[in-house]
Amino acid sequence: MINRLFAAIALLSAGVALSAQQPKSLIAVASFKVSPGKESAFVGKGKAFEPLLDKLIGSGVVLAYGMNVDMLHVPGKNNVEFWVEVPDYAALGKEEKALEEFEKANPALMGDLRTMSDLAMHHDLIIGVRESNFASVPAGSTPVDDFDVVRVKPGRGHEFRELFHKYDKPVLDKLVADGVIYGWELDTEAVHTMEPGLVWVLVIMPDLGAKDKVTAAFGAAYKSLPESEQNSFDKQYQELIVPGSHRDELAISLVFKTK
Repeated sequence: MINRLFAAIALLSAGVALSAQQPKSLIAVASFKVSPGKESAFVGKGKAFEPLLDKLIGSGVVLAYGMNVDMLHVPGKNNVEFWVEVPDYAALGKEEKALEEFEKANPALMGDLRTMSDLAMHHDLIIGVRESNFASVPAGSTPVDDFDVVRVKPGRGHEFRELFHKYDKPVLDKLVADGVIYGWELDTEAVHTMEPGLVWVLVIMPDLGAKDKVTAAFGAAYKSLPESEQNSFDKQYQELIVPGSHRDELAISLVFKTK
């Protein structure tokens, strides 16, 4: 349990305080609840957007895009996400306009996508990327996305950032440098549609087996601390998060492309 707490803090950072700062980039996420067994077919239909998105990457409007399917079924939860990363709101506007024009020109495709998902559960998000470190992701990869989600107490974001930079960022950066993971990313909502203080940290791995190596790296880092520092760390962590708010998510990126 103690090692899990240490690993969890690696997946957190500035929280609420970061929301007021300019993000490094923005990610528009369209989240869908697709009938079980139809997820791959839904993404297959969604791949019709790829030529347009590739063109937008070429022009610099889009930095990256992907299509994810959740690996863990959670009743009542959306299970497929299409996402597009852009540098700023101006680029977001251009990307949204291009997608809208494409959708209007392809009514049959859009009809198929709508019939395969529960429209009442559709949720759009605009995420702000607050910190990140990525190596190159090989073309054609289908990475595993490991999300850690928590809600930070109001006004405690700065303390989270201090913990993150002292204990956890070095471990994550070494995992990137060693090729164990493709990269990591700290996100908060840029436009708030959910409860305040939510923080996502995404660790992108080449496969699920890399998760064992990530857990081992954080366990070793924790054990290397003096006992007094371990106890201090655990106490700070518990004081800074909203009790019971932590959740884990795993997804596979059936499509993942970067500039």
